[in-house]
Parts: sequence; structure tokens; C-alpha cells
Amino acid sequence: MTIRTLTLLALLMPLPALAQEEMQPLRVEVGDGAPMSYIGTRCAAFYASSAAYLGDQIGEDMQDQVNDIVALLMMTAVDAMEQEGLEPDAARDAVAEEVVQISDAYRRRFEAHAEAGRNAFADDPVYLADNEDCTAVMTGEG
Repeated sequence: MTIRTLTLLALLMPLPALAQEEMQPLRVEVGDGAPMSYIGTRCAAFYASSAAYLGDQIGEDMQDQVNDIVALLMMTAVDAMEQEGLEPDAARDAVAEEVVQISDAYRRRFEAHAEAGRNAFADDPVYLADNEDCTAVMTGEG
């Protein structure tokens, strides 16, 4: 199974997810000792779920760019898990499952903010922090 296929599955598979109130900014999770692979899965989920929530508001070219970013982040996470000792197939499965779970947590946050009459992104401190951190991951800044 390719990373691009895993990316699509990550957005479609209905697996149990993190509780919205349990979600902390990425920087907090990393500071608390999350494995390096978590940065890749968290940022992959961040970009995938943001684009999915925006839907038709983003163009096809932008969606293709997001898909490429998500695939790159997932491959990075798989590599990190393999470095931590997981077999390749187990690492790919673990990354796909984690991205699904985190994507669902983001989606529920977006929906809860929107239902409360707030901006799904701008009014969410977790989203704002993760946007900054995941942008830094992708640009090498920070």
C-alpha cells in the first residue's frame, strides 16, 4: 500500500479518536515526551483535516499540494517508527491509524467551534499553535 493510499484511507476510516478536551498543542505533547514520529502524524493530520474541513473552498492545485505534504509527513513518521524498532508494515499501519485518530479529533474541534458560532480555526488555540508548529516543521524554521 502506498503512502498516498494511506493518506486517503486516513481520512476515510472511522476509527475511535482522541477526545476533543484531551487534545493539547503539538508543542506540549512533544515537551511531554511524545516520540519523534508523533510530529509527523500530528502534522499530517493537521493538514489533512484542515483541507478536508475546508472542502471545496480550496482549489484542486492546493488540495494536491496538501496531499503531497501529508504523504511526506506520513513517510517521515513511518521512517521514525522504523528507527524506533517497528517493522515497516507495522509502522505504516500505526501511522495510518494515528493520523485517522488525530484527524478525527481535529474535525470534532472544528465542528464544535463552528456550532458554537466561533471560527473553526482562528478561535481555537490548539489549531493556532499547531499551525505555527507544523509550518515550522515544513519550512525548517523555528
